[in-house]
Amino acid sequence: MRNFLLIARREYVERVRSRMFLFMTIFIPLLMFGVAVVPTLLITRYAGSTKHLVVAAADTATAQLIRNELENPSTSQPASSGSRKSLDREVRTSPLVVEIDANVSPAERDALNEKVRRKDVDGVIWATPDALASRKIDYITREVSDFSDNITIQQRIGAALRRQSLKSKGLSDDDIAKALQPVDLTALSPFGAGAPDAQTTFLAVFLMVMVLYMSTLLYGINVMRAVLEEKTSRIMEVMLSTATAREMMTGKILGVGAVGLTQVAIWTATAAILSNGAAAAWTGALKGVISVKVGIFFPVFFLLGYILYSTLCAAVGSMVNSEQEAQQMQFFVMTPMILAVIVLVNIIQHPGTPLSFWASMFPLTSPLIMFARIALEPTIATWQIVVSLVLLVATIYGCLVLCGRIYRIGVLMYGKKPTLPEIMKWIRCA
Repeated sequence: MRNFLLIARREYVERVRSRMFLFMTIFIPLLMFGVAVVPTLLITRYAGSTKHLVVAAADTATAQLIRNELENPSTSQPASSGSRKSLDREVRTSPLVVEIDANVSPAERDALNEKVRRKDVDGVIWATPDALASRKIDYITREVSDFSDNITIQQRIGAALRRQSLKSKGLSDDDIAKALQPVDLTALSPFGAGAPDAQTTFLAVFLMVMVLYMSTLLYGINVMRAVLEEKTSRIMEVMLSTATAREMMTGKILGVGAVGLTQVAIWTATAAILSNGAAAAWTGALKGVISVKVGIFFPVFFLLGYILYSTLCAAVGSMVNSEQEAQQMQFFVMTPMILAVIVLVNIIQHPGTPLSFWASMFPLTSPLIMFARIALEPTIATWQIVVSLVLLVATIYGCLVLCGRIYRIGVLMYGKKPTLPEIMKWIRCA
């Protein structure tokens, strides 16, 4: 007991005091902030600039409808709760100022094209009678890759043409507004009005599962590298004179795991301090999603998943002799976890399928999948949770025994990478 606690303390203190720990503690939140916030800030900045468009159409009535729809899309949307939700979900575009040009001759198109080149106008909508009849309208713009604005302009032109078609049938403006009114479909849970919002639940569970995945992957690989570093530097031979191989492996797993928990605690505390204003809003949005049961099982599956994969990574680190060999071997160890993430979206959307059940029972994927099911299925059977945990703990115990035997011999073996028969021999003889 004393030896592996000393090893765990050494691993913890050495890594916490390193510059890499400080760098990663600061860099990863900054990276996440950059990925999540900077694109939004850029979109907001550019969305505030006004675009100047020209609608070239011989039919001035149709051109006016297109102009009205582009400049003020709310005119084609009834002021209902459903339409307001539709507008909230619409792709944001820059404010538009639209000019009508009734000349649709080839010479005028060339002149307008030149204006776009010189940046006198931002775009030209070429709506000739043939283009309107075939519903194939050209949009001349320098920003052909601005998909969000271009799709929104396309949708608004389509709404204007639908309005024009209904007007030609003799419908009044009120009738057209009712015909174009979108349907507001609300998905209701069979567990009552108090059930959490589906989108909030999906995002919250997906975020928490990804934290489980990234933490297990990152710190498991750290254990492997710690073992490999000491093996290649021959420090291992000295340490084995005072501690057993199992004590060393257990100490490294606990020490590196404590480093990971410290880093997560720092991020959580920092986020809580910096988001006082948003904390109340998030608390209200997540109320009912992050239940007491979810809060209990999150650290349980985090620790069990970390111990399982860290044990496997420690065995890999003891077998290989270089970083290149370690990278090749770690892929096979992490494959079940990667497969769990691949099917995660499908399982979150359909938590009651046979795929979800068996993936939550399989010990190498249960840390992610069973946690997702616990968060999403209010009526999940207790026996399924118990069986999943028992299988996971039993697998961890078996891996500790088998990987401990591999570790005991592997840390003292140098030269070529061992073959599978050699590894089996280590397990039998250790």
